Amino acid sequence: MERDTYRVAGVGGTPLEAVVYRPAHPAKATPHSHPVVVLPTSWASPPSEYTLLLEWLADSGYLAVAYMPRGFLGSGGRIEVASPTDVGDFGAVLDWILAEFPIADPDRVAAVGLSYGAGISLLAAAADRRLKTVVAVDGWADLFAAVNPGETPRLSTALLADGGLLGGRPSPSLVEAVIDYYSGRHRQRFRRWTAERSAASVVEEINDRPVTLLLAAGWNDTVLRPEQTVAFHHELTGRAVLLLHPGDHPVVPFASFLGRAADVWTYVRRWLDHELLGLPTGVEDDGPVIILRPDGTDQHEETSCTPPGELTRHHLGPPPTAGNGKLSDRPAAWEKRLVGGLPSGAVDRVPVVSQWAETLGLSPMVFFPLLPGLVAGSWLTEPFHEVMQVRGSPHLRLSVSSPKSATTLTAHLYEVDRTGLGRLLTQATATVRTGNGAVPVDLRFRTTVAEVHEGRRIGLVVGTVDPTCVSRTLPFSKVVLHSRGEAPALLSLRLRRP
Repeated sequence: MERDTYRVAGVGGTPLEAVVYRPAHPAKATPHSHPVVVLPTSWASPPSEYTLLLEWLADSGYLAVAYMPRGFLGSGGRIEVASPTDVGDFGAVLDWILAEFPIADPDRVAAVGLSYGAGISLLAAAADRRLKTVVAVDGWADLFAAVNPGETPRLSTALLADGGLLGGRPSPSLVEAVIDYYSGRHRQRFRRWTAERSAASVVEEINDRPVTLLLAAGWNDTVLRPEQTVAFHHELTGRAVLLLHPGDHPVVPFASFLGRAADVWTYVRRWLDHELLGLPTGVEDDGPVIILRPDGTDQHEETSCTPPGELTRHHLGPPPTAGNGKLSDRPAAWEKRLVGGLPSGAVDRVPVVSQWAETLGLSPMVFFPLLPGLVAGSWLTEPFHEVMQVRGSPHLRLSVSSPKSATTLTAHLYEVDRTGLGRLLTQATATVRTGNGAVPVDLRFRTTVAEVHEGRRIGLVVGTVDPTCVSRTLPFSKVVLHSRGEAPALLSLRLRRP
């Protein structure tokens, strides 16, 4: 293995910091004898974040180049967040390595990216016909849906973005987008900005090309929500595999390549060996969806069109003044008055912190008997008589009214044991315009892969504050939840037996 650092000219001559790993003994220096892998780095991270992968690639006969996108550290220019210029930089790096290294095979080219690099790699799939395969790990296909689910900014996303801004040189368009993101103003302008940076906007171009895709998403990802990657996978018509894994977003450099998360990259290696080297690694027999379970086993799902399992509908019964309402098969009309803008104790996962805590068996929890009924409503199913698996992205529909102009609702799903202690399964938020009567609210939960054990229940908590999100609900404001006869409050989720 040999390693060298270069300055590669991107669009407009902007220098990009790049590192090239190549085999120590190229196959007799034969032209076009080695496949090429191009790796844009993640947000504000140097090429060294890929060191373990780059070394393996070179030792396995690949010619690999990792480069830092414009605006960060050793690269020139300003941060434009996967703009057409960034996609042009990807093409320029590929042009350079094919021209500079005669051993590079232009017919066997892959793009591999993590997080920010994954977003750029997916856009390159639509723009560059030379790509034979693309691997996108913990990235985005729809940037708006990834960072602003339910039109509610997440603090984890904001902190990651701020960290990059401190270590880089933001463009004026990025500064404007960050202001729009925090303030909630100019929503359509922010939508247009994100759409230009989303592979979901060019899915037809991707489907029109013979490129294969491997999409990896963590169902606990709180920075780039995974349900938008799942939705994008549904739209792909070519060979595309969705790999769901239990990890959160890798906000700590190198963390994605260590511990249980390393299993994702083991699969990536098998994927590249098959797609670029033609080796029988087993991925050729895999179905469109694969789940990496926390216990280390793989579970293959049969369809990419809908998650497996029966779609079950649970109506939210009338919430009592104190205690929990029932999730049942009977619709009901009711109102639940809340004191808005105050925490209920229901909290989503926090990047890094929650992942470390879960290694000790400590998930985010609430104790249902002590939930404050003045600030949140809570509901429980009957206990399950057998183990049930939850799959996909649950959906909650209800109505809300408030005299204020904007209201944020938060919803948390839990597995609840016999004592009433709930362990978080997934979370959803939605911000809607209020002030003129009751308005319908649709809350789409984060994609989840979970089990509810025998004798336990599913619990739902609906409030107005989660410290991990930016809530527009003013403290001590009046908020009323509604279930109406023509549109009863309803929780939909997919359940199946193991």
